[in-house]
Amino acid sequence: VYGTLGNHDGGKTFSQMVQLLEESNITLLNDEYVVIDDKLALVGRVDPSPIGGFNGLKRQDVSHLLKEIDSSMPTIVLDHTPSNLEQYSNDVDLILSGHTHRGQIFPGSLITNLVFEVDYGHFQKNADSPQIIVTSGVGTWGMPMRVGTNNEIVEIYIK
Repeated sequence: VYGTLGNHDGGKTFSQMVQLLEESNITLLNDEYVVIDDKLALVGRVDPSPIGGFNGLKRQDVSHLLKEIDSSMPTIVLDHTPSNLEQYSNDVDLILSGHTHRGQIFPGSLITNLVFEVDYGHFQKNADSPQIIVTSGVGTWGMPMRVGTNNEIVEIYIK
């Protein structure tokens, strides 16, 4: 099981968060990649705007990682915040994100739709660009409620 941190995972409890994930056998990919069964490359990104910081961990330029990956192998990127998606170009097949909560409380979805090129759902700009899936997730921020959006866990089948 692999994961990346979101912007609310930083701050005073960052070390405890990382320890909990490690104890749960979840491998964090912090601007790193793994090759799974010689069939798939999985890249995990450091979030660009952690609230309270990640104890000095900073987001790096992704281009050096992508150059290391065999281009014939499918590549999936875990990037919590769906911004600056053009950095991946056609080097990536699929980008998985969250962050937006699909606005969480209406009319927040109208705002996230303006801020992000894709704030929810499946998107592909053209046949040569990566596919992008942004989920509304299961959690909340601020008020522990949702109005006009649903919690979700997305299940993706890759052939």
